[in-house]
Order: sequence, then C-alpha cells, then structure tokens
Amino acid sequence: MSEKSYTPDAPKNKRRQLREKRGNAMHQMQSGFLDDRPLKERWTRECKTEAKRKKLKPTVENFPVEQKEKALVLSVHRRSCLVRLQNGKELKAFYLAKSINEEKMFPAVGDFANIGKTGSENFILGLQPRKSILSRPGPRTRENQVLVQAANIDQVAIVMSLENPPFNFGFADRFLLAANFNNLPFILILNKCDLMQNIPNEIREFIELADNTILTSAEKNIGIEELKGKLLGKVSVFSGQSGVGKSSLINLLVPGASQNVSEVRKKDGKGRHTTASSSYLDLPQGGAVIDTPGIRALGIMNLTADELVRCFPGFFEKDFFDCKFKDCKHQSEPDCAVLKRMGEGLISEARYRSYLRMLGGLSNTFS
Repeated sequence: MSEKSYTPDAPKNKRRQLREKRGNAMHQMQSGFLDDRPLKERWTRECKTEAKRKKLKPTVENFPVEQKEKALVLSVHRRSCLVRLQNGKELKAFYLAKSINEEKMFPAVGDFANIGKTGSENFILGLQPRKSILSRPGPRTRENQVLVQAANIDQVAIVMSLENPPFNFGFADRFLLAANFNNLPFILILNKCDLMQNIPNEIREFIELADNTILTSAEKNIGIEELKGKLLGKVSVFSGQSGVGKSSLINLLVPGASQNVSEVRKKDGKGRHTTASSSYLDLPQGGAVIDTPGIRALGIMNLTADELVRCFPGFFEKDFFDCKFKDCKHQSEPDCAVLKRMGEGLISEARYRSYLRMLGGLSNTFS
C-alpha cells in the first residue's frame, strides 16, 4: 500500500488541519479586519454566553430611580429569588451567578434587596446591610466560602427530641455557638414530650444553657400556644434534626404552610430530610419563621480551635478561662479545669464528646 493510502487517523488529521485554518471570527471582527479564510466558526463558550452574562449583570446606573424598589427575599434558588415587594406583591428576581455587588454577597432568605425592572424581568441590584446572619461552610471543595442560610433574624429556635431520634448534642451545640456569636437568643424546643419518661441529666445540663426551653408535642397539640408567644413579633430561624417533628410544628404555627412530613426510619432510628432549602413563612399572629434544612455543619468556620477551647458553652462559669495553661485543649493537659469538672460530675461526658468532635473538625479545617 502506498504512502498516500488511507489510514484510520486520516479523517481526524484532516479535521484538525481545517480547524487550524479557521480564524477566530469574533476576534477578527473586533480587530477590524477579515481575510479570505473560511469564516465557519466554532463559537466559544464565552461568546455563546456573553449576551446572557450582560443580561444577568445589571448595574444600578441602568435603572431610573422610579424603577428601584425594596423587597424582602422569601426563598433563594439558582440564579433567582422569590421576593415580596412593599405592596405585598411576590415576584421572581434574577441575580448574577458570581455575586450581585463588589462584596461578593449572595442573597439569603430574610435579606432586604433593591429590585430593578427592565422589560418583563426583575433583577436584584444590591443588598441592604444585614443586622445578623446564620451561616454555614461551603461545599467540600470550597469549605472556606461562607453560605448565609438566613439574614436579619432576631432569635434562633431549634427543635430536638429526647428519643426517636435521640438528642443530638453536636447539632444543638453548633446552633448554640452560632447564636452566641451573633448575640441572638437561643430557644430549645423539645418536641414529642408525650413520649418522654424523664429527661437525662446531660440534657438538663444543656437546657440550662438555653435562654428558653419549651416542651411541645405536635401530635398532641401540647405547648403550641407557649411557642407562639415566644415567636410573636420576631423573625426566628427554625431548624431541627431530621425526624424531630419540625415540619409538623410549622404546619401548626403557619396554617397553609403544607410542609412535608416523614416518619423516622425504623432500621436506624434516624429521620429523613423533608426541608430542601430555607424559606420565609409569615406567622398569623405577627412575626415570621425562616425554615432551614437540617444542616450538619453550621457557621463556626471562622472560629479557630484556640477560640473554641475558651468559649465552648458550659465549660466555664461566666466565660472565665481558668485552666493552668493558656493553650490548654482540655484533652490530657495537667491542671485542666474542664477535666477536673468532668471528674466532679459538673460536665457530662456527652457534652465533652460533642466538644471533641467539634474541636477535631476545626483542627482539620485549620491544619
């Protein structure tokens, strides 16, 4: 067979040669000259999406003053939000994929945003300053990124149960820390109280750290009026471990909310997630709850291990660090006040294990 005979790679090589001859038509038009080469162009991804990018990147200067409105963010989705205008009208507003301002802040439920309209579509032009936030770390590949779950909140309320599923100290401690760091009141709601025989000492120890504790039963309608009184006129983050009955309580607090409810799995006693994303729900008596999913990690990512050992709730009276060594991690150091209090029964092993798990997570993050 001759050298010019067909080879399996011949079509591939021919296509490669044709692609090399093709000019970048976009670049040629921008530079002001076109030659006689074929103008067939494989448009780049940037060229294809350039119009969309310009569309999703509005600036404040592009909108007349009369077209700007203040709105409350009710829920956040990919590239868009459901917002409520001051006249009560709810509509969909788009925001840029990267961020909507120079601070690279994404909108969160509870935010107050500036809305502009062009044509038939609405855009978020910017966010107003937040008085408080509840955040969590980003995905595994971007753990240093802060994802705000809720903004402009007045208090944090978490729903827990003693059993079915059992009390989760790690979950409760993270929310307690987040509330303390944002100077927010912390409400502990112990649901399924009709199933409680007695409250273990380690949970009583945690109850003493909460600003308020309410015993409820969504099934028996116990404690609902007391809970309504604690939520009255305030914006409350409402979260809970999966399967504790958070969605059932919300259905009682907000008629028509229609939150999905699921049973606890029999094989492992754990709950199923029924809340996929945060949402803003108005309370009939005044105030609102921001229903958040049962997130496993919360916003302690800006907390260093050295800070955690000094401020873990319940370890020290009046937050006074009294271990012998300033860098004590409360593990095996001599004259450790925490280990001493554990030996005296003043600190439960359950809370100490929760501290060690949290400390281990922070050590891995900052190592």
